[in-house]
This record gives sequence, C-alpha cells and structure tokens, in this order.
Amino acid sequence: MRSSFALAPALALSQAVMAQVPTTYYVDQSLPGHTIFRPQDMNAFDSIPVVVWGNGACSADPVGGHGPFLEELAAWGILVLASGTPGGQGGTSPEMMRAAIDWAHQNAGQGDWANLDASQIAAAGMSCGGTEAYVQNQDPRVTAFGIFNSGTLDPGQTDNTLGAISVPIFFFLGGPSDIAYENGMRDFRAVRPGVPTWVGNVDVGHGGTYHEPRGGIFGRAAQHFFRWVLRGEEEALGYFRNGGAEADGWYTESKDLQICQ
Repeated sequence: MRSSFALAPALALSQAVMAQVPTTYYVDQSLPGHTIFRPQDMNAFDSIPVVVWGNGACSADPVGGHGPFLEELAAWGILVLASGTPGGQGGTSPEMMRAAIDWAHQNAGQGDWANLDASQIAAAGMSCGGTEAYVQNQDPRVTAFGIFNSGTLDPGQTDNTLGAISVPIFFFLGGPSDIAYENGMRDFRAVRPGVPTWVGNVDVGHGGTYHEPRGGIFGRAAQHFFRWVLRGEEEALGYFRNGGAEADGWYTESKDLQICQ
C-alpha cells in the first residue's frame, strides 16, 4: 500500500503565485524514448517538480498528441518527462514511466538539474496513458496521480488499483460522451477515505482540449493541480476549493480536500 499523503513540503502551502515562462522540449540521450518538456530557464524556479506522462492510445508521440498541454505545464515550472518522442511511431509501456522516475532521481540536484525536486513526482496520463500511470501505484516515489479521460478498464480491478493509492488523485473527464466517463467516475468513487480526490467533467468528450492553445480548459485545470500538489501553491489549491474550476465550466465532485489546509 502507498504511504500516507504529504503535501510539498509537509502540507506547507506557498503564498507565492509562480509566473509563466518560455518553454522548450527535446529528446535527451540520457533518457532515450522520451521527450523532456521544461522551462527554458531552469533557474526561473527555486523548485521544479516532475510529471511523468503517458499519452492517449499509448502513442509514442507526445508532441502530436498533447504538445500545447504539456508545454503549458512546463511554463509553470514543471518538468514533464513524457513517454515517446516527437513524431514517434508505435506504442509506449508503463515501464517507460518507471524509467523516467528513475532518471529524475538519478539527475536531481546535478548540473542543469540543480533545481529539480525528485521528491515530488506525479504519474499522469490521458486515456491509455492514464492506465500506465495506475501501474505506478506501488511506487513510493510517486506523490500524486492525475488521470485524464481515463479509468480502470476491468471493474474487477478497480478496488485493488485505487485501494493501493493513498496520495492525492484527481480525475479530469470529458463528460458523459467521454468513452472513459463511467470508468473514471467509478474510480473516483473507489478512492478510499482520507485520500484527497477530485473529479471534474466538462462536456468536450474523450478528446479533451489538449490541442487548444495552452491546452485549453484541461491545461488550465492541470497546471493548477500540479502546482498545488507538487509545489504547495495556495492560489492553485484555491482553484479547486474556492470555485475557480466551476467558473471555468467544470462540473465537480470532491472528497477529503479539507485535509489540505
């Protein structure tokens, strides 16, 4: 079972609102088969947490599938290690996420990665990529989960999969027309008591808004989630607790967000 939830750091919420910065993405030989999305200036943020990302359809092309969305996360000082390469062919696997987590721990604090915070890593993905994220549910290095247009495929495995998670897990779904709607809602209901969890639906279907500028409404919600759960930004948490998500058009439910003071 995953260890108990702790915010970054230890439920302490930063008062500062981080600013967007220019971003870049590229393939690095030290992490083959992945694309790194990051701020151009890694010194623009004192602490840069990590999101390991799996693509829809388990595609090996994160840029074609989710480029504007992933760049939006990087613009807020989040290092995204996405499975696959620009224009990549074929598919990905959960092991690629695990390799990205290993890479983050091996490189944090060194050279260009001096500000990288490998103590704060979220596993996240869209559709098939979300199921890849779930495979990391026994890895104690993962401190949050983001499930986008996704959910467990086998209802018989829902309780086992979600029961192993004791860190914040948020679901971002496309409403009843989303093919993963029932799966994601079932998973939300299966999250055990005491785990901060939230589900938002907006009526855009399974494709989300990842291709829109800055990732659209999915990008806006995601950057608030990761800024809160990985860097403890109070303003970002307020998006979910104080009506910001609803004002953006999300229909929401949540459980145990009061834990996050």
